[in-house]
Amino acid sequence: MVFRDPPSLEARSRALQEQVAMALVRAPKLPVALPVQGLTLMEVRADRKALELILGYEAPIAALRFERAKDLVALGANTPGSAPVKASVRALHDATAKRLERELGTLCERVRASLTPARWDEAWGHAKGLAELPIGVPMGFYRQLVAGIDHPEALVRTGFLCNQDCGICWQDRTWGRFDAEQIVTWIEDLYEAGARSLILSGGEPTLDPALERYVRHARSVGYLYVALETNAVQLAKPGLAAKLKEAGVTSAFVSMHSARADVSDAITRAPGTHARTVKGVKALFEAGVRMKLNAVMTQQGIAYLSEIPDFIDREFGAWREHFYGLMLSYPTQPWDTSLIPEIAPDPVVLRRELRRTIDRALALGLPLHGLEGPCGPPLCAFGADQRVVTLAPVPESVDFRTHLAGCDGFAVRDACLGVRTTDAAIYGDLCIEPLRERPAPL
Repeated sequence: MVFRDPPSLEARSRALQEQVAMALVRAPKLPVALPVQGLTLMEVRADRKALELILGYEAPIAALRFERAKDLVALGANTPGSAPVKASVRALHDATAKRLERELGTLCERVRASLTPARWDEAWGHAKGLAELPIGVPMGFYRQLVAGIDHPEALVRTGFLCNQDCGICWQDRTWGRFDAEQIVTWIEDLYEAGARSLILSGGEPTLDPALERYVRHARSVGYLYVALETNAVQLAKPGLAAKLKEAGVTSAFVSMHSARADVSDAITRAPGTHARTVKGVKALFEAGVRMKLNAVMTQQGIAYLSEIPDFIDREFGAWREHFYGLMLSYPTQPWDTSLIPEIAPDPVVLRRELRRTIDRALALGLPLHGLEGPCGPPLCAFGADQRVVTLAPVPESVDFRTHLAGCDGFAVRDACLGVRTTDAAIYGDLCIEPLRERPAPL
């Protein structure tokens, strides 16, 4: 299919960089030679907290970093009339930056002292636009046509900003976003390609002020179903869930990783949000939105996994007609790969708690999803329980999962994708508990 994607963002990025450089140091273009040790101002970078001037020779050696100071006292003696900005030097090439430490420090302070509030506000306005540009992010992360049961489904991510900071997430929160017009264009493109179901995801899509517009437009062009992938934190706000339901939202897929608030808040690294998620889920149910909950089985939460079915029954049982399943997901590779050892669940605890969870969910009549396929655990983690999996042979392997030597002779090896390679590196043979006999069919 053909997407009406935006033109290259490189020209827009360069223009914003030069506008920042002009406001900060009166540099009319980039790159520009500096009268300090033959250095060149090569480019400007920005995030949501600060902007940086990248200095170097043929390659970057240091960044002069500037951010607004929240506490003027922290600035010490501030030049009268200058902007309340903190400045620092960040080494990009340690040896060279160390050799030029005095010169870089002096230059950084000169730039800071020269900044008036008006010049800083001008520079920061351009820098915010630069930070929001999704430079280098694959377009497929924003829009894609995915296989569905009855017809292809449309997936559109409105951006990657989020009000939680889950270590398990595969996304980088600094990735930018496109404007509302581009989101609307992709919704139309995917409909023309044959999609009749639309998933609006993120980041956190409820942070986009145009979300209601996307939903209404999707239904107006002919989408039969519009689903939200959300943490439901924003939906705790009075009236928002009902407004989105009225606009045309038909279902929601809500992340809820633990029944315990402290455990959930630790996983999401967003204290206080578990309670708001519970409130948001109830608001969606009250509005009549069908819902599936998703719990990712992490090391932090695995010991308490079997509490989730009873929590769902207790908190949301009044809306059982709108509840269509609990997804039990295995962690994917996070953006910050250094977190893998603290995210990958202990296989022994996983086997114990997952089986308890399955038994309890089925006893309560809660449908379970996600336990087979690339996003599920190895089948031996739950005895290849045919109450929750079909044991259909897998058509092909995936590059992030592998079979260990102990898997040889496994009775349902043809239906199992194996263990994640990252888990195998941490736990080795503890990852598996081979099944020598195929479970009896139900």
